[in-house]
Amino acid sequence: MANSGQEPVVLTHLKMVEHLAKRIGDEHLKQIGLTQSQADVIILLAHESDKVFHQRDIERALNYTNPTVTGLLNRLEQKDFIVRQVDPDDSRARIIKLTDAALDVLEEIYRSIRQTEQMILEGFSKEEMDILMPFMSRMAKNALRHV
Repeated sequence: MANSGQEPVVLTHLKMVEHLAKRIGDEHLKQIGLTQSQADVIILLAHESDKVFHQRDIERALNYTNPTVTGLLNRLEQKDFIVRQVDPDDSRARIIKLTDAALDVLEEIYRSIRQTEQMILEGFSKEEMDILMPFMSRMAKNALRHV
């Protein structure tokens, strides 16, 4: 059945790919005791290690809700991947920092992401990837303008 232009086909497919990628990533990361969402927090903090992160910064950067980030941080703290320190400028706030244990598993996290990408992008040529990536970037920029 041809798309009459009424059905949201692109977003439906993007959501499906994202959901399946998360499931595949969760399966790979299970070996090191993490979920894809927990790994996303570790990657964010590692990539932006020169910045001070509070919980609300993580919520904004990853577009996660407050309860979601609270749960992620609680589990990461239990697993000794993060520490929460009192912010010297605001004693009510906590600064989130990675531990050495998190830095030790960072390469395994990246390896998991590469494996997941390889599985999802199997059969794509370099030329197809060169075409796809600018479109994906443009969609992300368009979406960011509206949030």
